[in-house]
Amino acid sequence: MSHDSTLATGAAVGSKRALALLVILLAAFMDLISVTILNVAVPSIQTDLSASPAHLQWIQAGYTLALALGMVSGARLGDLVGHKRVFVAGIAGFAAASALCGLSLNADMLVAARVLQGLFAAAMIPQVLSQIQVMYTPAERGGPMAAFSALSGLAATLGPIVGPLLLDSGWGWRSIFWANVPIAVLAVAASVKLLPDSRTSTRAALDLPGVVLSAVGLLLLLYPLIGGADRGHWPAWTYVSMVAGVAVLAVFVSYQRRVAVRGGVPLLRMSLFRFRSVQGGLLVQLLFFVPTMGFFLVFMLFLQVGLGMSPMAAGLAILPWSVAVPVFATVSAALLLPRIGRLTAQIGLVVMALGFALVAHAAAGATPETGWTDLIWGVLVAGAGMGLLVAPLAQLTLSDVPVADAGSGSALYNTITQLAASIGVAVIGTFFFTRVSGAGGTAERVATGYGNAMAASLWLGIGLLAVAFAASFLLPRRSSDAAVV
Repeated sequence: MSHDSTLATGAAVGSKRALALLVILLAAFMDLISVTILNVAVPSIQTDLSASPAHLQWIQAGYTLALALGMVSGARLGDLVGHKRVFVAGIAGFAAASALCGLSLNADMLVAARVLQGLFAAAMIPQVLSQIQVMYTPAERGGPMAAFSALSGLAATLGPIVGPLLLDSGWGWRSIFWANVPIAVLAVAASVKLLPDSRTSTRAALDLPGVVLSAVGLLLLLYPLIGGADRGHWPAWTYVSMVAGVAVLAVFVSYQRRVAVRGGVPLLRMSLFRFRSVQGGLLVQLLFFVPTMGFFLVFMLFLQVGLGMSPMAAGLAILPWSVAVPVFATVSAALLLPRIGRLTAQIGLVVMALGFALVAHAAAGATPETGWTDLIWGVLVAGAGMGLLVAPLAQLTLSDVPVADAGSGSALYNTITQLAASIGVAVIGTFFFTRVSGAGGTAERVATGYGNAMAASLWLGIGLLAVAFAASFLLPRRSSDAAVV
């Protein structure tokens, strides 16, 4: 959406505009930190609700899957009925879903509430960038966009610290969801007063058949992958479901092409895949993000259940990763990408695999005496590798996309990221749970069992990173946005 194609009334200026920016950034931050805090709280939820391994996976994957499926439609809904209206509705719904999460009586209710939370986030998050475009001219957007980009690093850093503090409150894990409610109520009240009313002059209809087909296909594919965590094996129906899922997704792709040929606006712009950079970049993003998101789930379980660490100790153990990512992302984007281009992303993949290997070595045959000092270097190196990769990967992936399709390209990239998060929790989580199912008895056996499962999961992740490295040669050698020195 360009600034010129936006119809806006009551646009904020001066201090009012600064407050409006603060409100929309607060909403985005609330979404991001909810994810990073939840990673620390998963073992507590497992104990309190007697949640099965599949429940734990769906609590995370259900949110990211709903967010991925709804993000493009949420953006179009804002264009149709107004960015402010959809933003306010998204925050209010997010608050209500957060309250349902906090009130959950069992794991099934929590999974359903998390899916609902993801759907409302899909309505809320796309409007953040739309509002920035409405309130600021192109020449003014540098500061607000930098602030928006910094939120993920801030959430990653604060989540492992804030999470344990909330867990120590009287409400335990429920407090991580209840904390959203007063923040969201405040944001709703401020949004109504501060945000301008806006919508685009050219409005594309919602592709509801595309949403349904993609949702059905992904559920048929992901449900058996996650369900296998409870069974330790996959019965015949799971293979039938996965084959059916692939078939439905093939129908979805065919339908999207027909919509585009007829002059409509499909949910997924298939024409973007004609660019080799998009093909390679999305494949690398998928392959690298699957083991990354799976790592966060199983690492917290390994630390808190396997080694008996407190939530605070576990949060501090992951903190080096959270600090390393934004630091090395800045270095790679500002210094390395302009000089060595694609090689920056490839170095990131190698460094990340090395970090995983260090953690796997420390986890293999772990004992109750295994502590954060045995793991910190691997966590730090893996985080540095992710930082080296994420910033250049986005630029290289979208470098060939025309300016007119920049919005669609970004939406596609973000959607693949969320889908990879869901798949990562499903695949890595199930792989981990099937290997840890027999770990019980003494503290020594539990630590060893969880450690060996953790190591095996990381070696699977390293294999995926190796495939991602091979796929990275599809990326352009240089980004057109990077100044070559």
